[in-house]
Amino acid sequence: MSVIPIETIQRQYGIVGRELELQTALAVLDGGRHLLLEGPVGVGKTSVALAVCSHLGRETVRVDGDDRYSESRLTGWFDPPLVLTKGYGEDSFFAGPLVQAMLGGGVLFINELNRMPESVQNVLLPALDERLIEVPHIGEVRAADGFQVVATQNPADYVATGRLSEALRDRFEHLALLYQDAVEEEAIVRAETGSNDEALVRVAVRLTRATRLHPRFRKGASVRGAIAFVQIVERIRAEGPATARDRSAVGAGAGVDRETLRRAAEAALTTRVGLGDDSGDDVTFDALLDELLDLVVERGEDPDLWLAPGECATADRAALGVARPSASQGAVAAALACALEDRRALADHLRTTPDELDGWQLAGELSAGAMAGADTRAYACAQHLAAGAVLQRAARLVGPLKAATRTVREPLREPYSGELDVEATVDNILGKPFPEPGDWVVRRRVDRRRQVVLMIDTSLSMAGEKMALAAVAAAVLALKVHRGDLSVVLFADEARVVSRFGEDVEPGELVRRMLALPCGGGTHIAVGLEAGRVELQRGRDPRRSGLLLSDCIFTSGPDPCRVAARFGSLHVLLIEEARAATDTVWISPRRAVGEAIARASDGGLVRVSGFTVLPRRMLDVADAVLR
Repeated sequence: MSVIPIETIQRQYGIVGRELELQTALAVLDGGRHLLLEGPVGVGKTSVALAVCSHLGRETVRVDGDDRYSESRLTGWFDPPLVLTKGYGEDSFFAGPLVQAMLGGGVLFINELNRMPESVQNVLLPALDERLIEVPHIGEVRAADGFQVVATQNPADYVATGRLSEALRDRFEHLALLYQDAVEEEAIVRAETGSNDEALVRVAVRLTRATRLHPRFRKGASVRGAIAFVQIVERIRAEGPATARDRSAVGAGAGVDRETLRRAAEAALTTRVGLGDDSGDDVTFDALLDELLDLVVERGEDPDLWLAPGECATADRAALGVARPSASQGAVAAALACALEDRRALADHLRTTPDELDGWQLAGELSAGAMAGADTRAYACAQHLAAGAVLQRAARLVGPLKAATRTVREPLREPYSGELDVEATVDNILGKPFPEPGDWVVRRRVDRRRQVVLMIDTSLSMAGEKMALAAVAAAVLALKVHRGDLSVVLFADEARVVSRFGEDVEPGELVRRMLALPCGGGTHIAVGLEAGRVELQRGRDPRRSGLLLSDCIFTSGPDPCRVAARFGSLHVLLIEEARAATDTVWISPRRAVGEAIARASDGGLVRVSGFTVLPRRMLDVADAVLR
């Protein structure tokens, strides 16, 4: 393969910068391997991917992932009328993108791979590993020389995305794309908008970069926000004279007043940013936008100067540590506290150093109430690090996600929507001169959804690592079910619902909510079951069920078996640990009722021999309950 200079690829495909990323991507692909590009929205993953695909000089077949994408749509489908006349075979088969790329020795480009259902992702495994797949009624399809897969994905915490299985990730070489520096982003904005207003372009880029650094924003805007901002301002300016009121420092030279800048920023940024979960009801996007306009436009601040020398070079690494504002930047800039400062505040509280902070240890300390005296910044940082450690353990344990599925029969809507149900279709068209649209019936497999309410004992005996392991177990379940199908109830002397059915709570946020409630008090199992039963009644899935996680030694409240008898489908994860002879019974009498609860609810009993195996046992229970 002839070597094409990076500069030629940049010029040919309009890519600004990205020299190292292009060099790495080409090295991977020239070696015959598969490539996965990962990064936040708007960093140019698709542009880089298409550029390197074209560089290979082979046909590129593109697929755009979404949660409705089916296995047959990826591999291929049979035309129903042809099946009835010619039967199943190559004459009635239409190759899907994967088979097209395999047979032609081409490149399959999958945009947003982790938006596809797990069952579709799993189809790729044999193609990537053994270069072959099995197509029903056709047989084995083997890839020709040159077949490769290039895919992109957004981070797993984005809405509508999931986690790739470890098995699938292992078949790719990984390339991370971060936000580019301000100089390159300004070049991108000029190229995309054609604007020669340097002051306006500079303000647009600084404003979007500031949203990535501000601690109140969970998600900042990409360079697309800056492009839209410039285009809107220039369109407004072209349609009429600027008003004279409230001109900004940059607007005075560019002929743009503050109100126009604000209108453009609101239109360009509202849909591209997200406020943090801890922002509070009193913090609005409008207020934060005014704050950033004051800082970036009126004061002329450069967000990249908030980065201290030797710390992060680009704004997208703010989560790893952004810098301290200098004293000259005043009170407004001082409010833009960085993640590194949060780590320092937490380290000071714990009398350690930022490098020695341990997320797993923090998970136990949060549940034990050890962080009660920390300030807001340190406490939020502890929650973030603890949730990350818990999720990391859960994700490693879950591994390849295998969604439970069921077969549905329905009228044919799209040619690739499923496999033709010949018998049902023939029954429908028999005796008719012409088939009607609803006569064609197909079978397809869909995810089997099931709603689950998880009730977790958070009494005093659960404090520390036990609660951290319980959080891992809850995260395992959260990774296995669809968002909105899991409700979690924590109980001790009282019960509290931390997530409800229908609420779109990502697993990290669920863990943070759980760890925010320190363990304490007695074990009032009945109140936990009652709260779970009420929540279960809100569910719409007729197969919904409950999971109780406890040692089932109730020390408070009435006999829980009465509530269990009214619960419905309830499975008990009974944690059994050896107790020392010197254990003190601090509330008497205490009784183990796990078996009785399971019998009363006509449910299942799963014995868990200690907390260390709890997450793995939860995985087994989840696989059984969700099917």
